[in-house]
Amino acid sequence: MSSVLNATIRTEKGKGAVHRLRQAGRIPAVLYGETQANISLNAGEVRKYYSAKGFSRLITLRLDNAGKTEDLPILVKEVQFHPVKGNPLHMDLLQVSMKEKVVVKVPVVLVGEDQRTNDGSIIDLALYEVEVSCLPGDIPAKIEVDISELTMNNNITVSELQAPAGVEFVTVATEPVVVAHVPRIEEEEPEEKEEQEEGVAAESQQEEE
Repeated sequence: MSSVLNATIRTEKGKGAVHRLRQAGRIPAVLYGETQANISLNAGEVRKYYSAKGFSRLITLRLDNAGKTEDLPILVKEVQFHPVKGNPLHMDLLQVSMKEKVVVKVPVVLVGEDQRTNDGSIIDLALYEVEVSCLPGDIPAKIEVDISELTMNNNITVSELQAPAGVEFVTVATEPVVVAHVPRIEEEEPEEKEEQEEGVAAESQQEEE
């Protein structure tokens, strides 16, 4: 799938204009950076892109301004989602320089689980994303964490991850990414003990009466 999103300049402002845009299948957005503009994007195209790739990668914004088309490298700064449907309602985009490093959050993906010895531990993903610093063109789609040798009561920290070429981790090196926990067993009190306590409480109440 292409990493291109098409956009057009929007001139109307206000709640009424935004409502009409959404009714027409468009998402209002604001573009920051060298090029600053109020724009709109095709809602279906954005949803399809988000489902396939998420919003952490570098995107080419194909901006149509009165018939003149320009391709801009952008990152998604912020997205407002519908609280129930989960659809994007509004987006803040940032035009970036391909020669300057950026700090972005990249999703963490666990691998090697099928090769791991089943020791009864519970695998807990502590960090769903890690922050990295790199040039926009080097932003990785994901950071893979191999848990094939992870054993009970141990963890894998950021310092143990393999960064792709040109990428540096910004997240604190000692931060646990994934942990293998001992299963929690909730102890239940014997029924006899509960019955005895209820009996004592009833006797105390009778004595007070």
